[in-house]
Amino acid sequence: MSRKTIRTALADMLADLTAQDFEKFRHQLLDRREEPRVRRIRVEGKSYLEIADVLVSTFTEPGALQVAVDILRQIDCNDAAVSLVREATGGN
Repeated sequence: MSRKTIRTALADMLADLTAQDFEKFRHQLLDRREEPRVRRIRVEGKSYLEIADVLVSTFTEPGALQVAVDILRQIDCNDAAVSLVREATGGN
């Protein structure tokens, strides 16, 4: 299995979420208390591609992966979290 870039893996994962889970993901991203924080204007009304870009530009690729996995687990999207790590790291 070829390894995807973290940005591509994030975009693919976000595209695969249901509309409701995507909304929960965006809400949890805004609700994070740790720094750096993401401002509402950077995610409101944005597409999954734009959200992936926000994640990487805010947290760097490795940090974005960890933040996304943490949020997916918080919103009970555990299978998506496992798949994201697998795709981003080339693991099985």
